[in-house]
Amino acid sequence: MGIRVLLIAREGEAREKYQEAITGLGVEVVAVSSLKKTDSARMDLSYQGVIIDMRTKIEILKDENELVYTALRKFPVAHLNLKSKTGEIRVFYPGQKAGATLDDFVNRECRPFTPRILSFCLRKQIHFNVILSKNKEFSDEHREKTVTVDISGGGCFVFSVRDWKPGDLAWLSIKELHDNTPICGLVRWCREWGERMQAPGIGLKFKEITESQAKEIYDSLRL
Repeated sequence: MGIRVLLIAREGEAREKYQEAITGLGVEVVAVSSLKKTDSARMDLSYQGVIIDMRTKIEILKDENELVYTALRKFPVAHLNLKSKTGEIRVFYPGQKAGATLDDFVNRECRPFTPRILSFCLRKQIHFNVILSKNKEFSDEHREKTVTVDISGGGCFVFSVRDWKPGDLAWLSIKELHDNTPICGLVRWCREWGERMQAPGIGLKFKEITESQAKEIYDSLRL
């Protein structure tokens, strides 16, 4: 079965050689110069690995640090370096054996990996104003005014000092969205007040969200 990988590399000789080498392995390549400027059509594709040119990574980290490392945490990743004098492509990836090649990375790391959509992996520190509630009616005793600490297309982390546990359902209304229909989220994990000198709150996975809300959040991730 064919597989697809994302190649992050600036346009030029190195990118052309990387594409030629990867497609020569029977792999579909989607090449981009930047995650931040990638169009939604490419973001919505599913991938089984990310391959990034080392020089490009250094260049874009200043503006795209969070996007790059979020993507790299979610996929098998290989770093490439083109030796200009010899044309040799050197590959580096976690757990590789001595003498590992691009073919090894594709077959051992990417091929067994379940494809994931890139857009749902992007997470940014965006502080939306939120009304958070333990019930859909947003009754006074069950709601609190708060903010998101970070957010992605699939969920968010919301500041809260109330008593929550994994498996709870939470409803939130995000002030900045044009559509204020209550969003339902499943509590996946909790961080209590005073734990590890980090903000307390709950990690939510969106269960019920309108198409317009999802689009607005996705657009915010790309700004």
